[in-house]
Order: sequence, then structure tokens, then C-alpha cells
Amino acid sequence: SRELILVGHATAIAAEAGQIFRPVPWADWGIDGEIEFKDAEGKASGQRVYLQLKSGDSYLYHRQRDDADVFTIKKRRQAEYWLKQAYPVMLVIRTSDGKIRWMNVTDYLQRHGPATKQIIFEGEPFTALNVARLRDRVLD
Repeated sequence: SRELILVGHATAIAAEAGQIFRPVPWADWGIDGEIEFKDAEGKASGQRVYLQLKSGDSYLYHRQRDDADVFTIKKRRQAEYWLKQAYPVMLVIRTSDGKIRWMNVTDYLQRHGPATKQIIFEGEPFTALNVARLRDRVLD
């Protein structure tokens, strides 16, 4: 399935970045996995981000008026759930062309509030380099 393909990509990308990926088994709602960052000695740091994985073209629509990609939050409880997490939640979206992007949805919701119904998805490529960059920001 498309979801399993994305879990495989997340595993490979985190491994390539030298970090730890843990999928959440049978995740049908909520967090699908986490990346725990390793410290300078290569040991698990305890610092992590959670991943909400979405695969398919139905999760984003392209808004013509401002050329923005938009993710629609269908139920407010989803936003509230993300905001309650102990670690930041990264929304990871894989489209049918194979492009995978991610963004910090926790930061977005903290700026716009849990009642927001749309997220302007300004995700950067979900790559090993960007995982490593996030690790550096989190551990500094």
C-alpha cells in the first residue's frame, strides 16, 4: 500500500541521516512514527520528532490564487491532538509523483491556533540532509 511505501521511505531516510526511525505499528489515526536523534557520540539523545504520514494526492490541493499547497484539517480534534504531543509533529506528505515533503505542523498550529482548518503546506523535501539539519537545530 502507499502508506507502507512511505513508512519504508521514512525508515531509509532516517537511516541515511544516521538517526533512529520507529514506526508505530497499526497506526490508523494519529502518529505514524518517530525519529529519535542521536547525539554527537552516536547515542540516542531522547530528543525526537513525531511523524504523521500521508500518502496520495488527495491530501493536498493547489490553490490557484496564491499558488499555495493546502492541507485541510477535517476535524479540530486532529489539530488538538497534534498540539498535545510531547514532541513536535512533522506532517509528511508523499504525492503520486514520488515527491515527499515535510513540515513542522506543531509550529504552524501554535502560530495559527487549533481552530485553523487549513495548513499552508510549505514543506521542504524529506531527505536525509534535511533530517540531519533538523537534528542539529533540535540538539543545539
